Amino acid sequence: MAEEVRSLRSLELFELLSAPLVAMIQADALAARATLEFIQTAGFIPPEVTEKPAAEGLPAGRLRMAEFRYKKLDENNQVAEFVAAVPVLSLVPIPSLQIKQAKVSLSAKITDVIERKPAQAARLPLLEARPLRVMARPAAASGARGQEVRASYDLDIEISLGQADVAVGMEKILAMMDRAIQDTKVR
Repeated sequence: MAEEVRSLRSLELFELLSAPLVAMIQADALAARATLEFIQTAGFIPPEVTEKPAAEGLPAGRLRMAEFRYKKLDENNQVAEFVAAVPVLSLVPIPSLQIKQAKVSLSAKITDVIERKPAQAARLPLLEARPLRVMARPAAASGARGQEVRASYDLDIEISLGQADVAVGMEKILAMMDRAIQDTKVR
């Protein structure tokens, strides 16, 4: 499907205002996808082709474990070698960012106010009561000595990022990983 390139000369005001909001939602979704990919890559060994796929959802594979050896006293008070296996995901911070706060600043110049005829009413019932369409374009930045610069438009966005809250399902997985830590005596 070919995409249509639209000029900034004239957009409906809601389109002009919603564009940065939609971009922030898309950015949040991409950040969530990156977190999921990190969890899948760092935390799990992909399932073998011969393994039976899970009945529902994505097959994550086996939990990736980090193993290390150390010595300590055993049950007989003798020095013995042990192997500890710890889930890798419990050892590394899981990157998970989300937009905590955003400030959008936009200057717009109203170019037209168009009255809709009943046949042109919006398809959404919420918008049908509004018979006017407000057309606007981003206001051009001013040049030297107040001359208008036609090719430069300003849209200022300030975004504050923060660590995303741990999802309920992730809390449960982390608790299961705590139980998956194994301490085994080498025989």
